[in-house]
Amino acid sequence: MKTLLIASLLLAPAPMTWSTVNSESAGDQDNASVSATRNGYTAVVWEDDRDSTDPADPLHSDVWIRLYKEGTSVYEKKLSSGGTGNWRHWQPDVSLHENGTAVVVWSEDADGNGYYNIAVRSVSASGTVSGSGRANASADGQQHFPSVAADPDTGGFAVVWEDQQGTGPSTVRVGMFASISSKSYEAQLNNAGGTHAKPQVAMGAAGNAVVVWEADAAVARKIVTPSGGVKQAQTTTGQGKRPAVAASFNGDFAVAWEQSGVRSRSFTAAGAARGTADAVTTGADPQIGIDDQLGVAVTTAEAQDVHTQVYNPDGTTTQLTVSTATGRQDEPAVGVDPWGRITVVYTDDNDGNGFDQIYQGTGLSTQQW
Repeated sequence: MKTLLIASLLLAPAPMTWSTVNSESAGDQDNASVSATRNGYTAVVWEDDRDSTDPADPLHSDVWIRLYKEGTSVYEKKLSSGGTGNWRHWQPDVSLHENGTAVVVWSEDADGNGYYNIAVRSVSASGTVSGSGRANASADGQQHFPSVAADPDTGGFAVVWEDQQGTGPSTVRVGMFASISSKSYEAQLNNAGGTHAKPQVAMGAAGNAVVVWEADAAVARKIVTPSGGVKQAQTTTGQGKRPAVAASFNGDFAVAWEQSGVRSRSFTAAGAARGTADAVTTGADPQIGIDDQLGVAVTTAEAQDVHTQVYNPDGTTTQLTVSTATGRQDEPAVGVDPWGRITVVYTDDNDGNGFDQIYQGTGLSTQQW
């Protein structure tokens, strides 16, 4: 079972509680995502390859979700529906509305032809699939690396993905939805020129989509409104790759990215940077969360462990968590609710057999009371 080392400049937080998300341990589970709300809901999604006899074989992965309310499991459910040939469902992401309704997206190749579309599902707090669809209007080309962000108060949400047509450079597209059955618009986000990849999106209660992505060697960002307007034109956060973004209820947001380790910075809802320097930590594959008091948590993978660094609004460190369990832990994800409660999720192979499961840790907070 997990152990945890904690160093704090203030009072030490309560110990974290670790548990396995997937109830069935057969096969291989990977690539989880997590979302948390002020009302106590937490959702985790992951790739689940239950018929796998080879952890290096990614085919026939399905997408599963598990919803918790104040730490108690509400339901666990398979959302994808298999396919034919070398079918695969992967790269899932999830975002919760405040009422516990989950919006889940993933890259879907149901006919096994090697080309993907972006599947979308809406799942009620009781586990009923209340709507399904596809984010991309055109199935031409290759669509993958989706990310989703839900409006806390309404049924609205945004989906972003990487789109490549033929041999041309990839672009970043957004689909804005008033609900699962009502798509407001779809548009290319990036300026012309270069290669644009691996987008991530966040959303506050105003419904504006804050999008970050790799733009060649830079980290680009842009803010668009539910009606198709541009709140902040494409700009650059920094140099590097693999950006992640999270937003508070008021629309303030924080970005993390790889650049000689991991850097992060928080911004106002209008896109103005807070502070004069980036917060810097070690590791790779950053994931980020922000609460309504502007506390920021950055989770990274380093040396087969998962680390979570927590910052005050001015960027100073308040606490550090380090997962020290045996074996390999990677593919981190983090969810921070508006109160500052943190859920850390990651892929775990503590017995070294090559097959992974999804672990989550709860009990850590961005706030010291």
